[in-house]
Amino acid sequence: MKTYLAGWGAGAILAPLLFIGLAMPGVAKAPVDRSRLDDLIARADAADPDSDPEAYRALGAAALAEAKRLYPAGHPEVAARELSVAQSMATRGEMAEALAMLDRIIPVLAGAVSDPAYRASWRNALGTRGYILNFQGDHAGALAITEQVVADFAADPAAGLSKDRATALSNLAASYLEHGRLEDALARNAEAIDIALKLPQVPVDVGIWYGNRVVYLYTAGRTEDAITTAQTAIARLGPAIGPEHAMMANLHANLGAIMLRVNRPRDAMPMIRRAYELLEKAAGAPTQTSATMRVQFAQALVRAGQFEDAVAFLEVATPIIDAQLGNQSDRALNARDTLLVALIGVGDGAQAQALAQQLVAVRDERLPAGHRDRANARDNLAKAAFANADWPTAARAAEEAVSLRAAMLPASHPDLLLARAMMLRVQDRANTRDAAALLAEARSLFEAMVLNANLLRGSAQAERQRPAYGWLAELFARRGAVEEAFQAQQWAARTALDDVLAIAALERATATGPDLAALIGERRQLLAARQGLEAQLDANLGKPDATFDLAGLSTALEANLAEIARLDASLDAEERARLFFRPSTLAEVRAASDPRTLTLMITALDQMHLVTAIDGRRVRQYEIDAAAPIAALVARLRSALDMGEASTFDRDAAAQLHALLFPRDIAAMMRPARRLAIIANGALGALPLGLLVPDIRSRDYLADRHVISRLVRAPRAGQSTQEAAISGAALIALGGVEGRQAGARMAMRSAGTAQAINALADLPEARRELATLAQALGAQAPQIFTGAAATKARLRALDVPPDAILAFATHGLVAGDLDGLAEPALLLTPEGEDDGLLKPSEIGRLDLPAGLVILSACNTAGAASGDRPQLSGLVQGFFLAGARRVMASHWLVRDDMARRLSVGTVRAIREGMDPAGALGRAIRTVRTGKDGEAAVDHPALWAPFELFSG
Repeated sequence: MKTYLAGWGAGAILAPLLFIGLAMPGVAKAPVDRSRLDDLIARADAADPDSDPEAYRALGAAALAEAKRLYPAGHPEVAARELSVAQSMATRGEMAEALAMLDRIIPVLAGAVSDPAYRASWRNALGTRGYILNFQGDHAGALAITEQVVADFAADPAAGLSKDRATALSNLAASYLEHGRLEDALARNAEAIDIALKLPQVPVDVGIWYGNRVVYLYTAGRTEDAITTAQTAIARLGPAIGPEHAMMANLHANLGAIMLRVNRPRDAMPMIRRAYELLEKAAGAPTQTSATMRVQFAQALVRAGQFEDAVAFLEVATPIIDAQLGNQSDRALNARDTLLVALIGVGDGAQAQALAQQLVAVRDERLPAGHRDRANARDNLAKAAFANADWPTAARAAEEAVSLRAAMLPASHPDLLLARAMMLRVQDRANTRDAAALLAEARSLFEAMVLNANLLRGSAQAERQRPAYGWLAELFARRGAVEEAFQAQQWAARTALDDVLAIAALERATATGPDLAALIGERRQLLAARQGLEAQLDANLGKPDATFDLAGLSTALEANLAEIARLDASLDAEERARLFFRPSTLAEVRAASDPRTLTLMITALDQMHLVTAIDGRRVRQYEIDAAAPIAALVARLRSALDMGEASTFDRDAAAQLHALLFPRDIAAMMRPARRLAIIANGALGALPLGLLVPDIRSRDYLADRHVISRLVRAPRAGQSTQEAAISGAALIALGGVEGRQAGARMAMRSAGTAQAINALADLPEARRELATLAQALGAQAPQIFTGAAATKARLRALDVPPDAILAFATHGLVAGDLDGLAEPALLLTPEGEDDGLLKPSEIGRLDLPAGLVILSACNTAGAASGDRPQLSGLVQGFFLAGARRVMASHWLVRDDMARRLSVGTVRAIREGMDPAGALGRAIRTVRTGKDGEAAVDHPALWAPFELFSG
């Protein structure tokens, strides 16, 4: 029973049933010849029940027959063999028959617990009974049994550490989760994992238990904890069970699925690719499971806007699924759903709509009323018809989707809200509804979506609604509701970073505030109970039951929501700000803007870009049509920039992109602005906008006309878009790590990793860069750690004062660069058991309240991302650790250019400039050669760095 993120049912979170062999018992009164029986038991122990279940069951039946020949009826050895048969029945789904057999044999085994082997069988029989009860929905009965088993292990002085004990703890964790006891579930799950990893031979089941832990955290809305746990599991289990083991594929797939669900498709891709590659390597060819993962990879391509690649990828995966499962299987239809969306993306709306209509017909024929996929198919038909401007078909499909979901879901369910948003979008474009009524319903719907999302920040529920925010932002903008459009725009552009920062701040607050900690603990328990109710609803959507009590469940959800609202009402304003996402108002942004700053929020929505431009006096909001080739122009520019100075910079593309983003009336707003504060997502997140060309006839760039800084969110009340200078800053710096030295120290842990590290180029400028930084800043007693001294332990021990400059001059690595590297990292020197790879999940747990972090990292070309800036995982980690600003690169940085730009920035800071202005001056100095070195004018050399402000 392998745990995947799709389709978590009650059974899916339990470890596999436990099959054990028994040593020769001491109960028999006279010696018997057990040689054949022991041989059958040993053969069953060595067999794989998954690869050949019939052969495995035959061994179990033969062992039972031999036990009956040797021992009388009612003997515990016969009961132990019957247990094996009962477990085989349970795996086949013959639950009633298995339960009847267990009820007969458990008392027999209970009477023989003085023998350690039969005591183990008695525990396993109880565990199997608990599994069946859980499967049948008797969660209270299952919990009582699993608690009994775990208590017996604790009371048995001879029990020790064993796989059996770890399995019992894992099953108890699953039962606790069914009862909404998340913290208890996590505690028992951690015990199971710890025991497994201490055993001489680590059981592969620990991969499932780690997968369960990821599921627990993710469904509880603790997304970043889930991601960190998955990354830790990959790092810990690779050496324990082998990095090529098929179980590792599950962990990579789970991590990829989470990344995809939180809208991080490029982070998901290497994880999903690794998963299907492991499975196909083990099988020697693609399988239906690996093909399904390939479909998931295609979904990541679609999310990343790589539609043509997705179509090509599905041409390989879909025939494999069709051949093994049939072209109307759920997995085959899911592949075609993904193809449909990709076809819309490449502009083939006609084929997409024809396919969507076929999928509606197939699902209506195959699936019962109330099944989620009947409504999902109509969602896709509405999207395809919308792309073709076939308003009657789009309206009919959207209205049918809403009608179907209203009959199967509570009014506040995200899927129903999403369907309603699509219906309003169609009505807006078709102009078939009164404008006032349309806006009134859109406002009501937006309010319900915000309430849902703020129940649990970073949760799957919140992410499922993400497309609807963009649709409503588009609707509000088209109807002239500028304030509402700006609010919805911020929700559409909201990143995981917003949630992670808020959750981290909340955790810090609860650590020092016992009253708040108690309230948040109570709130989490209510949310866990809510998730249990929603799991029942979700199960019914996949397998509709005519007797399902939707009204009763809806009432329970409303009561749960009322209890959460009661707790939320007791929070003060600061606590509410940590718990809930509140977008900025236009008035707040105007108040935060000085007279010469223009704030620009550029947001990629479903089929357009929405831009809101705000200065101290005016607000201008406009749409950029879907036909505008923004992504294509970014790709053209990045393609040349990634090749470095050997390529010719595409000034024409840079000028075209500037004209698309900033039409003439906005250019007029920009002209008097000294500073541009930009919040941008989508493809624009991977391109420094300072290299855009305002006028193809001139030689200047946007960076010559304005100071440019990136904001991670719109400024709120009390904040300012004006960057403050850093005065009297201390310097703390680490770097100058040599690849060969680091690789040698890693060789004992991973030969592949050591080889990859050895291959990294030396950075001869790094030590010079750090020393020159200290001189440029004029810092008193700078702390500089290079080579062997540049370790994670050293960084953890540092006391970083507020407003310090924290600089790294080393290699930057990205997910997939090394075996098992699931997130970006900075290379420091390995020490002891420390691998030297400084990752965001580790950075975020540190206390680094620096005024500026400089990531002067190289070897980061592979990190380019259309949905997240290069090294953005590292940027996020430093924001989590308390940094106010981060200077990071978008592509490969030449060693000498990293030194010149970082030193020039620090020198300007010393002279009183704010960090964004200082970086701008450093760029101009390098371009003109005024720093005493050769002038460089190719943007690939001077433009890789941007300043990010939290």
